[in-house]
Amino acid sequence: MQSEQGTFAGKRICALGLGRFGGQLAAIEYLLKQGVQLRVTDTANPDTLVESIESLSQYPGIKFEFGPQTDKTVKNCDALLVSPAIRPRHPCILAAKKDGLPLLTEIGLFLNACRGQVLAISGTVGKSTTAAMLARILQAAGKKTYLGGNIGNSLLPIVEQIQSKDFVVLELSSFQLDYLRQNQPAFTAAVLTNLVPHHLEWHGSAQAYREAKAVMFQGQNSTQLSVLPESHRHESWPGIAERVYYRVDDLNGEFPDWPAHDQHNAAAAMSVARWLGIEQSVIFEALHNYSGLPHRLEKIPNSLHRTVINDSKSTSPIATLAAIDVICAPTWIIIGGADSLDDPTPLLSRLIHHENIQGIAWMGPAGKRLAGIFAQQNTEVTQTVSENLSSVWQWCWENSQRDHTILMSPGYPSFNEFLNYEARGEQFITLVRETEGKTD
Repeated sequence: MQSEQGTFAGKRICALGLGRFGGQLAAIEYLLKQGVQLRVTDTANPDTLVESIESLSQYPGIKFEFGPQTDKTVKNCDALLVSPAIRPRHPCILAAKKDGLPLLTEIGLFLNACRGQVLAISGTVGKSTTAAMLARILQAAGKKTYLGGNIGNSLLPIVEQIQSKDFVVLELSSFQLDYLRQNQPAFTAAVLTNLVPHHLEWHGSAQAYREAKAVMFQGQNSTQLSVLPESHRHESWPGIAERVYYRVDDLNGEFPDWPAHDQHNAAAAMSVARWLGIEQSVIFEALHNYSGLPHRLEKIPNSLHRTVINDSKSTSPIATLAAIDVICAPTWIIIGGADSLDDPTPLLSRLIHHENIQGIAWMGPAGKRLAGIFAQQNTEVTQTVSENLSSVWQWCWENSQRDHTILMSPGYPSFNEFLNYEARGEQFITLVRETEGKTD
């Protein structure tokens, strides 16, 4: 694919953000290996970035700057390497655009160098599961397949290994897509799982969020594929690729015990697989062998005589809504985290009328706000409010009974207390294990 300018030897590049892991580090190292002069700027305390700094210390062409970032940060450089977490209205981004500097990203660098057939998956929820399902199907069909993007590790360090006949399944966030607007990538297939306004703090409006998702389709040609839910058949989306609208009915009742959201994701993945010529029997067998993702409705084996579910990957109210719709036992649920502009109304309404909700433990700034709204509408469900995960877990454990379910499905980002949702999920599992140790 052709997405961003390809040769950077001798260029002066400013990396906006260093980070502790993931794509930004991979992109920095990728550029350094091409012989660029690279300056990294980050607002974080360098003591918190020791591992990242040490991992790059072998490259002589790198300099570090720590402290405030202003429009002067991007002076005297030929391009800006941007972490997708950086908002478009950041002063450095605005200054770079004003000066006509290219904005590089890890995913853009990858697409520029990748020779494989790229299958892009995005949406508000379900994109990780759909991407993982599609990768599993391709692998079952004997296709050399790489899974990356917003899920797992960066594929940039191994991009040269990927051949033209290989498949690359990329989960793409709205942030990553937004920075690809000017590049118009031509994906072999592009899938939208669903669309509900999300990340409005970053995008600024629901329309801007939708436009970011639309980037998947804009650069496609007529030999390629766009896949959308049946509910979007009469909505306007750009692009000239062949268009397929999928429905759960496409599964022919093959997975009757699966929750509705997983059936939806499976139907999306199957649409791409069918278009690629994979037999339905292979598709269904691969899906039957699919075991789910960590931190997404993950049942934690335990000796506490409770069903404990880690759904830390739920970072939007719509994801929590999907989670509570599959519970069928008396349930104590943990909700909250860093606040966002997502509309919680459908979730709160479902919580009020859900017959199995025994208690709600609200955590973090989002939980505190939602608890106040919920208390005005419902006085029957037991609830508590706390700043941290440890105390809400303890409350759920102490108030629940044998054979009850304890579900952590936050519905909000983790960064008020944790680095990411994975760290939140791991801490939840640790708390379960510690409680087991005390009850043995």
